[in-house]
Amino acid sequence: MEIRWTGLLAALAAVAAAGNAAAQPSAAAREGTKLTISLTATVRTTGRFVDGRNATTTSAVNRVLKGKCRLEAGAVGAYGLEGPSRQQEKAMKRKDPGMANLEKEHARCKGNQDCLMALAQKMAEQDFQPKAPQAEGAVQVWYPQSCSGSLSADDLFTADIKDGPGLSYQSRSTVTGSALIPEGGEKGWLAVYIEHDLAGNSTLYRFNEAEPVLLEKHTVRTGYQAGTTRNKVPVGLTQRVDTKPWGPVKGPPQSGAVTRNIEGGTLTLEWQIQR
Repeated sequence: MEIRWTGLLAALAAVAAAGNAAAQPSAAAREGTKLTISLTATVRTTGRFVDGRNATTTSAVNRVLKGKCRLEAGAVGAYGLEGPSRQQEKAMKRKDPGMANLEKEHARCKGNQDCLMALAQKMAEQDFQPKAPQAEGAVQVWYPQSCSGSLSADDLFTADIKDGPGLSYQSRSTVTGSALIPEGGEKGWLAVYIEHDLAGNSTLYRFNEAEPVLLEKHTVRTGYQAGTTRNKVPVGLTQRVDTKPWGPVKGPPQSGAVTRNIEGGTLTLEWQIQR
């Protein structure tokens, strides 16, 4: 979210920004600083579904997504990618008391030119300048510039379907192999954003899954319509949308690992940072 100013307030905002930049904590990286992050995301889940007496299916999913990204430090701002907090929004909407008083005096003039001239003279003598609304905070976002990686799977799925004489069958399917995720720049896979809260001395990691890749599925079926099939199927890490960040992790951006529970198992994210 970006606040846009016009006229005098724009000039004031520029002055304020310059002052804030000079007062940034020493922990902030210089804007444009580069770092490299290598990450490994591992999913391990199991499941079993029973539909009465007629159907039983099982799954065992083991997938690994690896990536390597070049990140660049952005400017320090009051808030991160999710925009300002409610408290910050209130602070930014709060009217400058000096401006509020000026508006009241202007209204009392009721268009009288002598009154307005006197008010303008008073403003000039006092060198009145409205204060731009400020939101407290100091967050530096590291933006991915380009990422590449690979996705591998070693999955097993079974089915035991009892649909009556001549229609029952059992199947065993595996999804295996790996596929490369090529480097695509800013239009490709942007695997991770880092938000360093300088004021709170903590860091959030925003991980994005890669688009599904094509891997081989091998199915052996016995009973009704028995046979063997091989085909390519799209496979993602979890194939779920999860916008929750990882963390906060205490301290500045640094190597680490976090495990999150997901349906049927776990998702573990490990990362190493090189500067």
